[in-house]
Amino acid sequence: MENFKKVLFDLDGVLLDSEDRIVRMKNERDDLSWNQFFDTVDWEGLYEEAEEINDSLKILRTYQEMNPDNSFIVSKSHTLEEGRWKLHRIRKEGIVIPMFIVPPHVKKSDIFIPSSDILLVDDSTKQIGEWRESCGTGYLFDPEDKKEDKQKVKSLEFLIRR
Repeated sequence: MENFKKVLFDLDGVLLDSEDRIVRMKNERDDLSWNQFFDTVDWEGLYEEAEEINDSLKILRTYQEMNPDNSFIVSKSHTLEEGRWKLHRIRKEGIVIPMFIVPPHVKKSDIFIPSSDILLVDDSTKQIGEWRESCGTGYLFDPEDKKEDKQKVKSLEFLIRR
């Protein structure tokens, strides 16, 4: 594995299956706009029930012990309540690395300045594309191998293999 100065992890769709859950819930409420929908979500219940994807939390606990100063979670949140429950769940899982909450219309590349030695692991092709266009290193997280991308991973295991 390359040595990165920083490794940034998305939460929804990389660590937890919460993104899929949100989409399924919204599909059941197609009478609401996304903004209206976000005001109705039981964020506590969502993040308590969300399941780990491909041992991501387990692997991240190991990685944070190996690299305590270069790991960060960078996650979009539509409400402060959503951000609060994301952080609560992550801390409950023993993840102690810093977590940055990014508003919906802000690019992650506006929070961290991309460079070749900063890795973003995200399940969003849009986020990864913007990150790479800004000269960052991005790995698309694709646990079911459904997306086309030259640099994608199904698991975070590559971080702890030496």
